[in-house]
Amino acid sequence: MVKKFLLFATILPMMAVAQVAGTFKTGEVSDIHPQGWLNTLLQRQHDGLTGHPEALCYPYNSCLWAGEISRSDESYGDNWWRYEQTAYYTDGLLRLGYELGADEMVSKAMEGIEYTLAHPDGNGVLGNSTLVGITWPMSVFFRVLQAKYEHDGDERIPAALERHYLNFTPSDLAGGIVGGRNIMSLEGILWTYGKTSNAKLLQLAEESWAVQDKFAVDETAILSDEPFYMHSVTFCEMLKLPLLLYAYTGKQHYLDLAMTAVRKVERESMLPDGVPSSAEFLLGNDISISHETCDIVDFTWTLMHYLAVTGEAEWADKIEKAIYNAGMGSITKDFRSLQYFSSVNQFIATGTSNHNIYKHGSTWMAYRPTHETECCSGNVNRMLPNFVSRMWMTDSDGGAVAAIYGPSSATFRTAKGDITITCETAYPFDEKLTFKVNGAAGAAIPLTLRIPSWCSLPSLSVNGSPIDRRLSAGTFCKVSSAVKDGDVVTLTLPMTVEKKVLEGQGVFFQRGPLLYAHAIPQQMTEDTEEYANMHGK
Repeated sequence: MVKKFLLFATILPMMAVAQVAGTFKTGEVSDIHPQGWLNTLLQRQHDGLTGHPEALCYPYNSCLWAGEISRSDESYGDNWWRYEQTAYYTDGLLRLGYELGADEMVSKAMEGIEYTLAHPDGNGVLGNSTLVGITWPMSVFFRVLQAKYEHDGDERIPAALERHYLNFTPSDLAGGIVGGRNIMSLEGILWTYGKTSNAKLLQLAEESWAVQDKFAVDETAILSDEPFYMHSVTFCEMLKLPLLLYAYTGKQHYLDLAMTAVRKVERESMLPDGVPSSAEFLLGNDISISHETCDIVDFTWTLMHYLAVTGEAEWADKIEKAIYNAGMGSITKDFRSLQYFSSVNQFIATGTSNHNIYKHGSTWMAYRPTHETECCSGNVNRMLPNFVSRMWMTDSDGGAVAAIYGPSSATFRTAKGDITITCETAYPFDEKLTFKVNGAAGAAIPLTLRIPSWCSLPSLSVNGSPIDRRLSAGTFCKVSSAVKDGDVVTLTLPMTVEKKVLEGQGVFFQRGPLLYAHAIPQQMTEDTEEYANMHGK
C-alpha cells in the first residue's frame, strides 16, 4: 500500500508553497559525503575520467555549457548531441565536486551555470540558441541547476527556470525531433512548480502529457498488451513522468499508470543485474542481451523518484542492485575506462564482443575512455555522484532517512544545531552497518532505517542494547527514540546465498544486493588499434 503524505517543497523566501504528494524528500540534505571504500572509488573517479575530460575527447574537451561548442569531425552526432552529452558530464562533475569537496570541479561546472543563467534569449529561454525547437538538452542541464539549488538554495535558479518554461506550449513539448524527448521537460517544469507555486507550470505539464504524439510510455502503451518497444535510454528517462505528475497533482490515475509501467518493464525486459535490456532498444530479458551504460544511470535516477514518492523500500533495493552490479561492471576499478554496452553474460570485453542486436563488436563492449557515440562517456560521470546524493533523505517530520546503504555521512539541520550521522560499513560486502551520531548539544533527530526485502533476520541495537521489536523485510523502520550526539545505532542484515532460476536460461546466485560472478582471470591489454568508427578519437 503506497503511503501518502503532504510534504512541503523547499521554497524561495517570500514565495508560496506547492503541495507535493510523497513520503521522502530528496535534495534537502546538502551535505552528503562518501566514506570508506565508496570514497576511495569516487576519488578514483576524480583522478580518472571526471577529472580528465581531455581523455574523454570531444565534446568534453570543450567549454561545455560556458559557450558554443563547435562541430567536430570526431563525432557524427546531430547538433544537439554535444549539449546533451556535456550536460550529463557537468551534472556528474558538479555533484562529485560537492561530495568530495573538490573546488576545482565545482568551479568548472559553475562556468557553465553562470554562462547559461546570464545568456537567456530575449524571452528568457535558456540553452544554446542553435537548438530551436529542441528542449531535450536543457532537460538534462536542468539537473545541473537542480544540483546547485539543492546545495545552496540559489534563488536565481527557480526564477530563471520559471521564465524559461513559460515560453513553451503543450504542442512544443509533446513531440520534438529528438524521438519525442521534449516531453522530458516535465521533470524540470514540475520541480520549478514545486518551488514557485506558479499554477501555469502545473497546467503546462498536464496538458503536455495529455497531447503527446511520439511518447512511447504514454497511457496507450502502458495499458497495452503489447510489449514496450523503444529506445531503452529514452524509456528509462520517460518512466518517471507519470509518477512525477502524481507527486505534484496527487491524482491517483497517474500513480496507477506509473506502477503499471514499471511492473510491465520488469516482466518484459529486466536483466538479473537490475537494469532493463538495451540493444539499443528494449529487447526482452534474454541474458545474452546487453544494456547501455546510459540505461544504468537513467534508470536508477528514475527509481530514486519512485523511492521518494512512494516510500517503499523495494525501490532502494533495486537501486542498490543496479548500481552495485550493472553499474560497477560497466567501469574499470580505476574509473579510467567504461563500456558502452555491457552484459551479465559477458566473458570477453574486446573488439570481438557482440552481445547486442547490432552485433557491432568493435569498440562498443570494450573498456575504453571514450566511445563512438559519446553519451555514455558523459553519463557515467553521473552514476555514483547521483547515487551518493540520494543515499540520505528526510521524511515528513524532518527526520533523517538512511535510504540507500553504503559508507557515507550526512549533516542535518535542526532547531538546536547541526547533527551529522556517519554510516560506518563495508556494505554491500559486509552485513553490519554502524550509524554514529555527532551533533550540537541538545540537538536530536528521528532516524529511519531500511530493512531490505532480501533480509529475513535483521537485528537492531542502540548504544549496545538490542531493540526487541519485529523488523519486517522490505520496509522502513524508525528508531524508537530520536538520536543525539554520542548515540551509536547498529543494524545487522544477515546475508544468505540465494539460488535464482531463470526459466529456460539457467540459474544465478545472489547474496544480499550482490550477484555472484564466474571467476574469470583478468587479462588487461592496451588496445592500440585505430578503429574507423572512432572518427580519429
